[in-house]
Amino acid sequence: MPPPLAIVRPPGDTFARAISTHPGRGSIDPSRARAQHRDYANALKQAGAEVLPLEPLVSFPDSVFIEDNAVILEGRAWLCNASAPSRRGEAEFLRPVLEKLLPVETLPAEVLIDGGDVLATDSAVFIGQSSRTHRAAVDFFRERLSLPVIPVPVTGTLHLKTAACWLGGNRLLLHSPALETAAFKSFEQIAVAADEAYAANGLLIGGTFLMPAGFSRLQQRIEAAGVTVRSVEMSEFEKADGGITCLSLILLR
Repeated sequence: MPPPLAIVRPPGDTFARAISTHPGRGSIDPSRARAQHRDYANALKQAGAEVLPLEPLVSFPDSVFIEDNAVILEGRAWLCNASAPSRRGEAEFLRPVLEKLLPVETLPAEVLIDGGDVLATDSAVFIGQSSRTHRAAVDFFRERLSLPVIPVPVTGTLHLKTAACWLGGNRLLLHSPALETAAFKSFEQIAVAADEAYAANGLLIGGTFLMPAGFSRLQQRIEAAGVTVRSVEMSEFEKADGGITCLSLILLR
């Protein structure tokens, strides 16, 4: 079986203007962000992924958060419509890349969604209902996917995957105060405390779980559950309200 493909886009010099509510947003360092992005790409490779790096898009400060640009499910990609005005048009730059790999469609204009609100597991696809993703996205994918599509209201954070991520099997990492958790009652949950909430977003790839550095208590609990963990520095992306999954678009082959 071919390795998973991770498509990444390094941050440009305009990254310091990325959309953010973080108190440290004024100190974003694009040079440091690029170094951290290189380490992230290396971590993906060491986890067994093939990494496809794209060119920075300086006209789109948030374009490093490539996960939001497309939803890839069941052998097809859908280019997303961003609700944030500064990100509109960003996804189209992915079209020529994705069209070489799988069928690609553009979502209807009324379907607003960020890829960060789509949490796919073996049993269901969960779609966050957030300020960036609306109910029309749930209805759209329910008509097209074989797996159940379940809406999850997101009340206290940017995206669904900011507060929930899949650890494989029936396991879930969850910061419950940020969203309604009823949809996840059948999962074995590892609860994330308030002081480690940023680490609720992580990426399982090739049997390795990538998570932000600096959260040793949570890392130890994940490892105790039998999951191999690799941590990477994410300080500059945290200042831009971005996490581990935001930095790559994963294609399972």
